[in-house]
Amino acid sequence: MLTKCVEIDISIPIQPIYVDNRYQHLFALICWQSRPLGVLVLPCHPELRTFSAEQLKQAILKQFGWGIWEEAVSGTLERPELPYSRPLPSISVVVCTRDRARSLQKTLQSLAKLDYAEYEVVVVDNCSRDDSTARAVAESGFRYVREMRPGLDWARNRGVLEARYDIIAFIDDDALATRGWLRGIAYGFRDPTVMVVTGAVLAAEIETAAQHDFERYGGMSKGFVPYTIRRQELRSRDLFWASNWGVGANMALRRTVFNAINGFDVALDVGTATCGGGDIEFFYRAVAGGYALHYEPTAVVWHTHRRDQASFRRQIYNNGRSFASYLMTISRNEPQRRRAVLWFGTRWWLWNWLIVRIFVSFGKRDWWTLRLALTEFRGACSAPKAYQAAQLIAAQQMRA
Repeated sequence: MLTKCVEIDISIPIQPIYVDNRYQHLFALICWQSRPLGVLVLPCHPELRTFSAEQLKQAILKQFGWGIWEEAVSGTLERPELPYSRPLPSISVVVCTRDRARSLQKTLQSLAKLDYAEYEVVVVDNCSRDDSTARAVAESGFRYVREMRPGLDWARNRGVLEARYDIIAFIDDDALATRGWLRGIAYGFRDPTVMVVTGAVLAAEIETAAQHDFERYGGMSKGFVPYTIRRQELRSRDLFWASNWGVGANMALRRTVFNAINGFDVALDVGTATCGGGDIEFFYRAVAGGYALHYEPTAVVWHTHRRDQASFRRQIYNNGRSFASYLMTISRNEPQRRRAVLWFGTRWWLWNWLIVRIFVSFGKRDWWTLRLALTEFRGACSAPKAYQAAQLIAAQQMRA
């Protein structure tokens, strides 16, 4: 079911929206100026292809009436406890990229339009094979850095070292920032004890079956309810579910925590045999080390999901491999938690999340879920060999 994705700012007059007959739904991010209120999903009918301004207004009022009242009447954006009435902190934005000059260009264009006073953008080119990335950055006017060691976490660590400011935000090179993205990041850091902030990641488009399937399988967004993760408030097994706290496509950190926990693990994530896990492993170490992580849904970016089925299935396979590699990293680095990690990995992840789903979907003849669960399970089974290879290469890179 293909979906048209739009953003509607209700602080200005609403305009009609035309939806052509490719789409079955309209997916709208509803904002008041730069502040997201939530998502509105409307079904499209053959006889209804243009949503009038009045139809949109009524649907928005029905779902977000109280939130609109708070923003427009109570003056939420001006309340003393919100950071918008204080001097906003300066923020460094890091974009790590490799051989994606076309999508990078769109990302940089969105960053140039941010509604934020003081920020910089550092693009870390992780071994692109031609000069198109450098040209795209030169056209944008942002800062260009080249990191010759392949691997996303080498690039992330380099970006933090190059950043001028003490709050560093990351966005992927296939994502688009909303105008208020950095305001949401700043809001997430309003509590000085918060050291890591993650934000909402919404689908920039749902134009293909693969993109629809990715959203159906879970997507990247963690919803529109903010929450803070603190070690002392977690049950033991919940400490390992760092994948529930956000994704690296939209995250920010204070330099303090980066230095305290020694940055991102270069044996993990894209560009290594593990194919992921570096972001959630960083989240885990931060929280396990006693630092607070906050999920802030007003910090929104749009992400362009993979468009073809082969890439989508490969991503699901890599999810299994990377999560298992993340657990093996904890076990390797913290021998005292090895038994707890083994119990979590076998009981809560492999059994509850993967194997039970395989049996349930088979019993229900739900072949779509069965195929994806089996794909993720196969990825998990490939993790030990991949993790060993990634560790060996990372050690060689460190010695070079």
